[in-house]
Amino acid sequence: MKSVATFVNVRETFQVLVRRFGLLQKDGAQCCGISVIQSHILYELKKRPNIALNELADLLSMDTSTLSRQVHHLVETGMVNRLPDPKDRRYVVLSLTAQGEEQHAQIAAYMESYFANVFEQIPAEKHEQVLESLLLMNEAMKKSADCCTPPL
Repeated sequence: MKSVATFVNVRETFQVLVRRFGLLQKDGAQCCGISVIQSHILYELKKRPNIALNELADLLSMDTSTLSRQVHHLVETGMVNRLPDPKDRRYVVLSLTAQGEEQHAQIAAYMESYFANVFEQIPAEKHEQVLESLLLMNEAMKKSADCCTPPL
């Protein structure tokens, strides 16, 4: 079993990493005048167009009422379409508008540029190792009984 000091170091590393990533996301979203959660919504809608609100809420680990307010703002600003579900008109599906696609692309370019710069600071032969370690940690956290597990 690892020592407590090792786990403290892991926690500390995650604390700093999450804080830095949060600031990065904030900067990336601010370029477009949207919040971080709205940036997450655009990201997920790009990956999964025509998704129902409740499915999106599950993906983002949010309650539907909070998510609905965020989506409403994106609809009002012309970035998201809210249309009746063709399978069941009692429900709506969400997708990006052309403006939403542009905003997503702008944020994605910012994030990609940032990570390209970060990876320039890591020796090329360690790039795969970094990704593998992140994937291993993500899987382990997903399987942990103590961690929230949003569906993938």
